[in-house]
Amino acid sequence: MEMKLLSVAALLAASLFGQATVAHAEDWRKEAEGREVDCSLKVKGKTYLKGTCIYDADKDGSFRLFGDKYFVYLNMLEKGVAGASWNGTEQASHAQELLGEDFKLKGGCWVGKNAEICAWDKKEAKPKGKASAAPTRIKFAKGASSAVVTGKLADFDGEQNYLIGVGKGQTMTVEQLDKKSDGSVSIYITDPKGENANDMDLSCHSNAKVKPTIAGDYKIQVVECKKADPWKGKFAFKITVK
Repeated sequence: MEMKLLSVAALLAASLFGQATVAHAEDWRKEAEGREVDCSLKVKGKTYLKGTCIYDADKDGSFRLFGDKYFVYLNMLEKGVAGASWNGTEQASHAQELLGEDFKLKGGCWVGKNAEICAWDKKEAKPKGKASAAPTRIKFAKGASSAVVTGKLADFDGEQNYLIGVGKGQTMTVEQLDKKSDGSVSIYITDPKGENANDMDLSCHSNAKVKPTIAGDYKIQVVECKKADPWKGKFAFKITVK
């Protein structure tokens, strides 16, 4: 489903006429178009979505999240700023309640004065019988703040795992080096508490930024991007911590 860049007012008007919603359902995910993601929606501090949602996105970055009882639309207004609306009550079948036009991407979520909207790619379960190798610890050369890491992948089931220790309040960036890689990878980062530290980018996740970090070991998992064709060969990424 592709939407043109609209103001939130136009989006609301469209929803009232049924142009931007799916047919009413007990569980909005059953009839929604899109794919499954992990999601969260908090409105004025109260959580309304948590767990699995259906995610449907447009080329300009606008998207819709459908949960079991609630759904929310985020509409890009200008570069880096978005507006959002939601159905507000379980009985409502339109995204008629405006959440604001001040949403900005912060730490992997779109955050406004009244609400926080988050969506992350789901990690696919690893096939039984394939144990992961012990993570490789990344170490910087003395006086350096970055390093280039290389590895190999053979198919969609393969993965490479790394650990890196960081301090509190730092900025960590990880970026694939395309010219030194044979195919596209997805990079997933888990913080020392075991929480997903990736941003909200639902593309291949070839690049990631964590700011600020918490003290401890971060896990970096590299797999083949499942939005591209499978491949076999080497990959490289650069990691920087400052």
